[in-house]
Parts: sequence; structure tokens; C-alpha cells
Amino acid sequence: AWQMASDSITLRVVGRTVLLAALVTFANLLLAYPCAATLAQMPRRRRALIGLAISFPLVTSLLLRTYGWLNLLPLHWRGTMSGVGLVLVFNYLPFMLLPLVKAYERMDRSLVLAALDLGASPWQAFWRVIVPLTLPGALSGAALVFIPVSGEYLIPHFIGDGKVNVLGTLVIEWFGHRHWPYAAACAAWLATIVIGPLVGSLFLKEETK
Repeated sequence: AWQMASDSITLRVVGRTVLLAALVTFANLLLAYPCAATLAQMPRRRRALIGLAISFPLVTSLLLRTYGWLNLLPLHWRGTMSGVGLVLVFNYLPFMLLPLVKAYERMDRSLVLAALDLGASPWQAFWRVIVPLTLPGALSGAALVFIPVSGEYLIPHFIGDGKVNVLGTLVIEWFGHRHWPYAAACAAWLATIVIGPLVGSLFLKEETK
């Protein structure tokens, strides 16, 4: 089983899984930072209402949301990595956005104003002041996105239309074929991918305290 799980085909699926999860996490990070900055500047009541609206889709079933995306996506996007990645980004955006909003709320904004008064450009203030202060929230959001996306099955299965193989679909497929050893070996790959970023995130959060 381990020989099968370390062949070129399986390793290609492992690489595709890590790449997809990393790209989705990075895209969510790019989208969440400006959204979190905007939300953090709103009055508390309006911010709470918008946060509730953002998190409300999470109450619904992921299967229902995936079927909804099947009707929204153009046909030529189905069965592609781009289509799967797009749906994953919008499904997991709240997991990145909400921790970042909390990080922005706890941030001392006078430090940003001080940096601007001392001649820093907005870009410099962002990289040298805002990013370090909100890094714990960004790391929490990255872990909350990367870990479930790595093991995602429904979205690659339905949006990928059987053409986008990742570890989640591979494990389910081989368990369905009752090839327990190979499926378990693939699940071990998945556990390794998930545990690594989790431990790294916890370590970096301790370092930034």
C-alpha cells in the first residue's frame, strides 16, 4: 500500500492538493485584508450585522451551497481547477475574514497614525505596522482555511466533475473500492498535510506573542 501511495500518480495528487489549498488560502488572505479593514472602521452595530450576514451561509449545508454554485458557474468552468478554486475561495472566505476582523478590532490604530505622521507611506504602514499587529488573526484564518480545504471532498467532486482529483476524492474513491490499505495510506498523507500547517501556525503564534 505504501508503495502505491508513494508512486508518481499519488504524489501528483498530493502536490495538487497542497497547491490548491495554498492558492485558496492566499486568495482568501488577499480578499480578507481590505474587507476586514473596512469592517473594522464601521460602527459596532453595523459591523455585527454585516458579520452575521457573512457567516449566515455557513449555517446552510455545504452540499446545498455546492449545488447552488453548479447553477451559477459557466459550463466551461466545471471540471477545472479554476472552477473548483473559485468555489472554495468563496465558501471559505468567512473563515479567513472573521479572525482578521477581530485582529483589526484589537489593534492599536494610533500606531498606524503615528507611522503615517512620521512619513511612512500607506503601503509601508500596512507592511510594517498593520501586518505584524494582525498576524495572529491572519495565521488563525490561514489554518482555518488551509486545513479543511486540504481534505475537501464535496466541492472537488461536484464542481470538478470527476476531473479534479485531490486527496479527499482519492480517499473516498478507494474506500468505495474496498482497497483499505491504499485508502488508509492516502489518509495518512492527508493527515500529514493537515498537521504540518497546524503545528506551524501554533508555533508562529507563540513567537509573535
